[in-house]
Amino acid sequence: MLKKFIAKLARINMFTFFLLFFSFSAIIQAQEKSSFDKYFNTNLSTKERDSLNSLLELWSNYIIKDSTNIEAYFNRGVVLINLGMHHKAYNDFTKIIMLDSSNAAAYYNRAISRAKYSYNLDACSDLFRAYKLGLKEAENIYNQKCGYFKKQIEQNK
Repeated sequence: MLKKFIAKLARINMFTFFLLFFSFSAIIQAQEKSSFDKYFNTNLSTKERDSLNSLLELWSNYIIKDSTNIEAYFNRGVVLINLGMHHKAYNDFTKIIMLDSSNAAAYYNRAISRAKYSYNLDACSDLFRAYKLGLKEAENIYNQKCGYFKKQIEQNK
């Protein structure tokens, strides 16, 4: 079966290949953005995703009106985490930290965004900062997940 498939592929000339490739690309680009959102967090129902996207739009509008609105950045970041868009949530929590470097919850949530794939040095550093700013939950996670980095982080504090 594989040999037959390879033989068919060999008969396709380059023009046909590029025609199919660009046609497929155009189809993908034509699809609505919302159809791609479902791939960020597959645990959400369509109704939940639509609700979160509405909240995302709401908080984004607040940020457009006032780019120093910490509450709007925070809430949008939480929505982005729930949508599985951790890289974008990270940016919102970083903005909060730029506006208020003593915001423990921003450090904590930025750590959660960073730690989506692993508890690396940056994520553990944020957890340590949130813990030192008084967030008890950050202390618990820091102690559980960041043993490898503790010595390095605590020496650099």
